Order: sequence, then structure tokens, then C-alpha cells
Amino acid sequence: MINQIDIASFGSFQGLDWKKTVRDSGKNVKPFQRLNILYGRNYSGKTTLSRIFRALEMRKLPLNYVSSSFTVTGERGAVTHAGLLTHNYDVRVYNRDFVTDNLSFLVNQDVGGVIKTFAIVGEQNKEMNRPGF
Repeated sequence: MINQIDIASFGSFQGLDWKKTVRDSGKNVKPFQRLNILYGRNYSGKTTLSRIFRALEMRKLPLNYVSSSFTVTGERGAVTHAGLLTHNYDVRVYNRDFVTDNLSFLVNQDVGGVIKTFAIVGEQNKEMNRPGF
């Protein structure tokens, strides 16, 4: 499980030190939990933060974030922006970038679009993912 994110530079985030910034009402450091809900005003950094998790999932930085610097820390060790290819975290992100990449018909309604397979549920449905099906 991921516990914290320190962000030197990533989009709208600059110099985020988790242990100094993310605390509960008793001033104790507050790590991520099993389930976390991020909410805030528009342009407050929600999508930008989710792009760090998406970078873990995709094992690469988004195109506009190539000079970014961050460290994700958790029970499987620390991962930096430079170590995205070799980390051991299993991450899934369903944000705006996911929709654009996998559900393009929602974004480009004028030109149509496609739905890419991103999950197969159930043992019998594995057959659908077989090449040539």
C-alpha cells in the first residue's frame, strides 16, 4: 500500500513534503489509507495528483510532465519519477486521462470513438481477450 507522496515538482505541485503538510487535527502525520477520496475546488490539483498514480500504472511520465520529480513511498519501498519502469506497486487510476485513452467516444463524440478493453470480469470472459476472438 502507498503511504505518502513527496513532490519536488509535478504540475501545480512544488515542494510538497508529505510529513510536514498532511496531518490530522491532532497534528499527526496522516498516511494514505486503503481507500482515499480526493476532493477540492476546480484547479486545486486533484487531476495532477492522480497523474502521479497514473504514471505508476502506465510506468511512464505523462508527456507534459517529463521534467517532474516525485517520490511515492509505501510498504513496497520508494519509487521516484526515474524508477517508474521497475516498481512493485499494482495501481489502477480512473481519471480524465483514463477516459481519454480508453473511452474516446465520450471525448470525441463528433468523430465517433472506441472503447478499449481495460478489464475482463469472470473466468469465462477471459476467452474474449484471446487474440483473434
